[in-house]
Amino acid sequence: MRWLVQLWELILERFHLKEFLEHPVPRYSNINPLYWFGDVAAVSFFLLALTGFFLALLYTPGMAVEQVPTSALMPWDALHPKETEAVQATQSYLSVYTITYLTPFGFILRQFHLWAAYMMIMAAFVHFFAKFVLGSYKRRGGGALWFLGVLLGFLTVNQAVLGYILPLHLDGILALLIGLNLFRYFDYIGIPVGGLIIALLGSNYPTDAVIKMVYVAHILVVPAIILILLGLKIQGILYGGVSPPPVRDKELAKKMVDDKEPFYPHRFALMTGQVFLQISLLLLLVAFFPQPLLEPWAPGESVPAGVRPPWPVMWYYTYVKMIDPFISVGIPIIMVLFALVVPLLDRRGGNSISERWLWILIAIIYMAIIGYGSVLGFIIDIPKQITPFTRIAVPPDSAVPYIGAPTSIG
Repeated sequence: MRWLVQLWELILERFHLKEFLEHPVPRYSNINPLYWFGDVAAVSFFLLALTGFFLALLYTPGMAVEQVPTSALMPWDALHPKETEAVQATQSYLSVYTITYLTPFGFILRQFHLWAAYMMIMAAFVHFFAKFVLGSYKRRGGGALWFLGVLLGFLTVNQAVLGYILPLHLDGILALLIGLNLFRYFDYIGIPVGGLIIALLGSNYPTDAVIKMVYVAHILVVPAIILILLGLKIQGILYGGVSPPPVRDKELAKKMVDDKEPFYPHRFALMTGQVFLQISLLLLLVAFFPQPLLEPWAPGESVPAGVRPPWPVMWYYTYVKMIDPFISVGIPIIMVLFALVVPLLDRRGGNSISERWLWILIAIIYMAIIGYGSVLGFIIDIPKQITPFTRIAVPPDSAVPYIGAPTSIG
């Protein structure tokens, strides 16, 4: 056993784990839930990376369409009335279908991945608003960490949407079509994003090359950027400390900040329990609230009415259908840009809630905009049709509606 102890001590020394376990953390951050959601989002990311690795080994991207008998899609349904009936499905959809229903433990793997993505998004949203309320950007070095956090939140939502697109079901293709056409509107404000994206993808409607680019972005590019930014943020927290408590009494705040304890054992036990609790909760969600694989989409088919994009962007989709598309494009841009410059605007006073009531109100308005749009998008069907202002860099023989499949103009 002595050699095992020596090996453990060597690992602690070489990887500086001892310093990490002895790193001082304020006691108030252990008992205040507002300081936990960043950990929840980070753990969710690593759970997604683990499950995503196995899904990537099994998934095959592609737009090739196959005629598949319904009996092949549902081999367990002996009572199906028409075994010769066939449906059209892309290679991507059939790949996800095989993973979900025909691969051992594939259903649990995909459902766990899906619910972990939802958990990461929710934790990121709560973490963002918690830090807004706490005024974490007002401390020294907090502005840089806030900037990293806003970028991480933006990337988290986009990463989820990219993953939602990969099965190429109706909801996913709707999200893809909205995204592809969304870039074209930047050209109207003098930012040549639309032309750049179309040149990069080679098309402004779904093709085999586009879905493969989405796949590469989802499994490699965006996760790598998230990992780098997450590492920088953790490093900044280790050296700069966590957000100070939102109290007006400076002496009390200093006393709370100075009241520290080593990361091990209390915070370590808290995080370990949190990890197991997250895994348990995700498995319970998989068991009691499984999300079905939605209907397949075939190239050339229009997206029928009633189909909605994934819930993280439902609020935006609602406003797109309610107001002028050009104005609606600016809503998320303004919200993200404003969030980035908040540390430059909120520079006076302390970080207590009583001193920052105006900024707390702004945070509530943020939540109201997102929450109202999300709820409205699910409970009503907004019939307004959406079309682009003009055709920008489209192939000469086709035009792409804002939402829908390519339609011939010849």
